[in-house]
Amino acid sequence: MKTAVSQRPSLILAQPDAIALPADFDPDLTLRGGQAFRWTVEPDSNGQTAYRGVVEDMTLLVAPAAGQWQARLLNHPPTPPRLARLRDYFDLDRDYAAARQALLERVERVAPLARLSGEIERARGLRILRQPWFETLVAFVISANNHLPRIRQIINVISLKFGQPLGSGDYAFPTPEALAAVAPATLRGECRVGYRDRYLCQLAQRIARERLAWEQAATRPTLELRQALQTLPGVGPKVAECVLLFGFHRWEAFPIDVWVRRAMTGALVAPAPDGRPPADRQIAAAAAARFGPLAGLAQQYLFEIARRHKPKADNASAGDNRSSPRPRA
Repeated sequence: MKTAVSQRPSLILAQPDAIALPADFDPDLTLRGGQAFRWTVEPDSNGQTAYRGVVEDMTLLVAPAAGQWQARLLNHPPTPPRLARLRDYFDLDRDYAAARQALLERVERVAPLARLSGEIERARGLRILRQPWFETLVAFVISANNHLPRIRQIINVISLKFGQPLGSGDYAFPTPEALAAVAPATLRGECRVGYRDRYLCQLAQRIARERLAWEQAATRPTLELRQALQTLPGVGPKVAECVLLFGFHRWEAFPIDVWVRRAMTGALVAPAPDGRPPADRQIAAAAAARFGPLAGLAQQYLFEIARRHKPKADNASAGDNRSSPRPRA
């Protein structure tokens, strides 16, 4: 078990080779918006804002170079398989302009949503990352009733204590087998996961026992995978949708939190007669009917738009600490 983090050296952009990210890539929306928890903001060797993160066993630096954002491997040679994984992680082979245009066509058919077209265009730099599914699963179980800085801290401590060192103070997220061997009391006392300690232990033990079946889960139909996820300890409908979208890249998934619920209420779903928000199942059905296979992308845009226009009073309430599986900063 590790007990200390080594000092990181200065970030050097000279090597290894990088992959170019799209011209409109927005690192804040994509890396720090709440779908991933392993990215920190650090200056690069030129003093410019850069983003350092861990993906599987790779330490990455996303930094500006030659007028655009580039993703650079820091701890491995840029072999073709690793560069291919980076392309996959940033979903670079998908035409986001075409997807956004198809979504806008669906949005503009509904008057209350049509007014959001311009704001969707302004969020055009957002991408949905293809993350490791087990880490995503654990992260969103932790995220319930939590806020973003604390989620990041917990994930980093779990990685430090039970993951493999990657050099320069970075650690991979632990395997299911490694996490399954950790006692609930250790997770609660040293990683500060709170009441989630037993859920996380039982979850990791279950995945470790059924590792082959879960490794093949990406081939299962979404409805079947959604149902399977909800049989896991600590996983309800909201967490399952997050894991489907961010861990298994199922764009038809539609996580619902307080911000998305607000955006959808009145626009696509009427509130209850007593003024309460509609049930999440009604919102999910409306999203599936309107957005179809682009529901996950729509959810990301709706979240960002709702957050952008949040009342100031929400900064200290729903926005920073809420009982949702997708808290954000």
